[in-house]
Amino acid sequence: MKKRRYLSALILIALAAFMLSGCAKTSSQIEAEKQAEIKAENIKDIAEYTEKYFARAMTTETYDAFVTYLESGQMAVSIPFDNDWSVRWKQFTDEHGAVKDAVVDLTQRTAEGGYNSRIILTGEDDEQMALTISYDETMQPVSTAIAAYSNDAEETMGSKMSTAAGNTITGLLVVFCILIGLSLIISCFRFVNKIGGEVKPENKDAKKSAPSAPAAKAAPQTKAAQPDLMKDEELVAVIAAAIAAYTDSPVAVSGDAPVDGYVVRSIRRLNNNKWH
Repeated sequence: MKKRRYLSALILIALAAFMLSGCAKTSSQIEAEKQAEIKAENIKDIAEYTEKYFARAMTTETYDAFVTYLESGQMAVSIPFDNDWSVRWKQFTDEHGAVKDAVVDLTQRTAEGGYNSRIILTGEDDEQMALTISYDETMQPVSTAIAAYSNDAEETMGSKMSTAAGNTITGLLVVFCILIGLSLIISCFRFVNKIGGEVKPENKDAKKSAPSAPAAKAAPQTKAAQPDLMKDEELVAVIAAAIAAYTDSPVAVSGDAPVDGYVVRSIRRLNNNKWH
């Protein structure tokens, strides 16, 4: 009884140790989770920094006021970055007027270890552009880039249908152009045959009329070419006697007096060495 209790206790201890070891996290897993938390916190901080110092500044201040600020010797971040930012800001205002709205919609980590934060700018003409601010590993802004922006979610059904129709028509035109090109290539083959010289067709009638050598050899001998065996009297007599003995009837040779029986009129030898 004591042995059973001891064995049961060991089994319970082993199960508890197994469960604890499965639930416990390794040091590498803990480190990875901490790194992920730090990256998420950095992305959040950069998004807030971009919203506070760049997006808000472009909506509350005009481009001319920003240029005056730079000319006075003041800096928002650093002179290289401020100059680069000024160029992008001017590019937007030249195309779409003053910035009416600026929203940070995307902030993410780059493959090089830095960060990118994108601001969607809306101009006086309601057109939009995307201003991307790049940060280095120390979370310092270093450069900017601006590009056209189109929000597919706000695209109307009519514009989507027109785009789809345009793509369909373009695809059909490409297919028809390829088919026309193939047809032209195939039609040019007849000219290639003329240039290379036409091959005269064989005269089938002449070929049919010409006897083949095996056919000529297989032609049977005519009766005129066969020897006349009726002149061999001994052979005729022997054959007539054999026929008479076999049929038990009188047999006469052609030219003799008629009898009530068989008449031997001709004897010829076949090619297979058999008598007929």
